[in-house]
Amino acid sequence: EWSTAVETLEYSSETPMGEVTVTTNETYAMSYLMKALMEQHHPVMLIGLAGCGKTQSCLGLLKSLPPDVFTYYAMNMSYYTDSTLLQTMMENPLEKKAGKLYAPPGKLQLIYFVDDLNMPALDKYNTQSAIELMKQKQDYGHWYDRQKILVKDIGNTQYLCCMNPTAGSFIVNQRLQRHFWCCAVPFPEQSALLTIYSTFMKGHFERLPFKGPVQEQVSGIIKAALSLHSMVVSNFRKTASNFHYEFNIRHMSGVFSGLLQAKPGEFAEAEKVVLLWIHESERIYGDRLVSPSDLKKYRALAADLSKKMFGKFNFAKYFQEKNPE
Repeated sequence: EWSTAVETLEYSSETPMGEVTVTTNETYAMSYLMKALMEQHHPVMLIGLAGCGKTQSCLGLLKSLPPDVFTYYAMNMSYYTDSTLLQTMMENPLEKKAGKLYAPPGKLQLIYFVDDLNMPALDKYNTQSAIELMKQKQDYGHWYDRQKILVKDIGNTQYLCCMNPTAGSFIVNQRLQRHFWCCAVPFPEQSALLTIYSTFMKGHFERLPFKGPVQEQVSGIIKAALSLHSMVVSNFRKTASNFHYEFNIRHMSGVFSGLLQAKPGEFAEAEKVVLLWIHESERIYGDRLVSPSDLKKYRALAADLSKKMFGKFNFAKYFQEKNPE
């Protein structure tokens, strides 16, 4: 039972949200298996849609590895990454050992963390030179010095990769992928999101001297934010003309990082904190909408939800249409 092994995290809002990984049952199970494989020097690949937490899970795991055994080097692939650029990046953390051997400093095992693995452009042969270089290193344990045309043996390195199957080239060369243990990463469930954002919000509102009525509203705001996000996702679908209507966990994190800016001196009343959530949500979701009718629809959803969740406050005046005068 994974839930018994998950440790609760004490969060302090002085640390940015992006630098903290909150462990849930799913991420703990995945990290446990990834760690076991990486300790055996087996390459690992996470596959999932944008904003489902692949990169965050990997960085959380890499930071937790023993620093006297493992070190890591993060690289982001893009459309313009080719084999020359990738080789330069991969040689950065290496140093020359005996003869032709290049390896990380000391006896450390280096993990190359490659994000967006399938982003490089396809050439006219439908291949990606950066992927072929990674395949060559994985198959033969070497690549070539491009000036002297001499073999460079690469020691004590391994791969940890992430990719989004709906972007870039969609797939990567099967001859590289066969080396990896592949894991599909779904979007976190509502219960997991509740755990994650409760950790952040309570770490801020309960640690700092906020008044009692303000702290009472925190759990309601978290539930309201999760509900509003689901409503926005289901009501504003991606189309050919609105191809940027893609709302994922990154946007929800934007709302919460705005809420974590609240200071006890400025937010003495509970109503003001709820208003801050309404404001942050409109900045994150409302500002992405392209037409007045979409914005009106969004404001109606937000007004309806805030009336239902926070009935004792009167927020109707904030959602009224402005007079055209």
